[in-house]
Amino acid sequence: MAEEREYQWRRIGDRIRDARTKLGLTQKELAGQVGVSPQTVWSWEAGRVKPTHEHLEELAFRCQVSTAWILGRDVLEAELLNEASVSFRDAMEGLPLEDIETIQNFISFVRQERRRKTEADE
Repeated sequence: MAEEREYQWRRIGDRIRDARTKLGLTQKELAGQVGVSPQTVWSWEAGRVKPTHEHLEELAFRCQVSTAWILGRDVLEAELLNEASVSFRDAMEGLPLEDIETIQNFISFVRQERRRKTEADE
C-alpha cells in the first residue's frame, strides 16, 4: 500500500515536471507563480510530497493542464476538465481584478463547504 502511494506520488511529480518544462519554466519560476518555495516544487516533482488541493489547482492553472491530468486520471475526464478550465479562463479574461478575486473567494467558499459536508458525513 505504501509502495503504491509512493509510486502514485512519483507519477504526479513526473507530470508536474513535464507540464512545467513544456512551458519552459524553472522550478523557481513556477514556485513564484504558485506561491511556494522552489524546494516545495522540487519535493512535488521528486514525489516526496503531494501538493495540497489548492496548490494542485494553482499548478494546473499555471501549467495550463487539468488537475485530473496531473493526478493521472482517466484521459477523457482530463480532457473534459481541461476544456472546462480553458473555457473558464476565457470567460474570466478581461474581467476587473476585483471580480476575479470575488470569483476566487466564492470557489474557496464552495470547496470549504464541500469539505465540511464530507467531514460531517464521515
